[in-house]
Amino acid sequence: MKFERRNAQKYLRSFAKADRITFLQSGSSFFNEFTAQIEAAKRSISIQTYKLDDEITGQKIAEALIRAVKRGVDVDLVVDGFGSIELNSEFENYLKDNGIQFRFFSKISLFKNLRIGRRLHHKIAVFDQQTAMVGGINLATKYEGTDSQKPWLDFGVLIEGSICKQFEKICFLIEEKAFVGMPKQSPDVATNFSATNINIRQNDWLRKRSQILRSYLMAVQNSEKSIILFASYFLPGYRLRKALENAAKRGVKIKVVLSGISDIPFFHNASKYLYKWLQKNNIKVYEWTPTVLHAKLAVIDGEWMTIGSFNLNHLSAYASIELNVDILSKPFVHEVTTKLKQLIEQGCEEIKYDPNTSWFIRMKQLSAYYSGRVLMNWITFFPNIRNYYSKMVD
Repeated sequence: MKFERRNAQKYLRSFAKADRITFLQSGSSFFNEFTAQIEAAKRSISIQTYKLDDEITGQKIAEALIRAVKRGVDVDLVVDGFGSIELNSEFENYLKDNGIQFRFFSKISLFKNLRIGRRLHHKIAVFDQQTAMVGGINLATKYEGTDSQKPWLDFGVLIEGSICKQFEKICFLIEEKAFVGMPKQSPDVATNFSATNINIRQNDWLRKRSQILRSYLMAVQNSEKSIILFASYFLPGYRLRKALENAAKRGVKIKVVLSGISDIPFFHNASKYLYKWLQKNNIKVYEWTPTVLHAKLAVIDGEWMTIGSFNLNHLSAYASIELNVDILSKPFVHEVTTKLKQLIEQGCEEIKYDPNTSWFIRMKQLSAYYSGRVLMNWITFFPNIRNYYSKMVD
């Protein structure tokens, strides 16, 4: 994989070395690691997430955070006002009364302050500025699973090293209602793919940041051999679709994994409308069938990957605050690629477009696709959305 296009050198200079990085999958193992990091923290914990529940998983995390406060750890917790709108006020007060600095990002208030589009969608947890957990996994029971219910499929990474100070900085700037910053550029271009080099990428369109979208475009445009996408709520824009088309024409083998069981059937039908286009361009389509797929991840040519909160649709590109980590590391990305191929083999069904699909179903999918795009545009540009900056954190 060669980054030869314009701005590629600037992009590569933004990478920095991580001491260690570990691939994580939703389920009990992820949340055991999460609580273990809380228990090990000695000075500070910063957590920002779209959704926190007050059920089994939320309660377990809350108890661990309260124990940290009692040890003298400074704990900041910010959740999105819309994603966590169902959070019980008693649970909120319980957190605050026990010393946790808890806040909503742009808490929803009907009529006067209803701003659906502007959301804090990223998922970050930073412990003592030396360890960070980043990905797409919300702090909710559906991502951990129970004895009777499998967890939603999603991914994250555990990152160790001084680079985690940059994640702490991002959390701090959100808390202080300031411009969302970026890490300082590394002085050397990342060319050692045997090391683990990461690049913190953000999307915040109203703050003139579209870094994650540019990462996807650049990586697909420079792909040479293979692309694997795990994508929930898949409604990519024209530029990414065109980049995928061109990659397929160059002979790049592309696999797109979508959810066979969706928590939002409307968006599921909208994505299905694209199946014909995908297969027309020799892009293989798979559906994850054991449970809901919530993942947002891409691996390319066995040496580059991106993982985080960014969905391939209009809302993530233009409405929400998103964070991904791009990774350049042949050993690590090879490990992740092997894991993804196992998941495809064990839990996915390859979908073949049926040319005999009924007119009614095709029109239903067409309607969902265009209605979904219109809806996302409307949500994004809801009246007074730009006034978010006066009250980013309540």
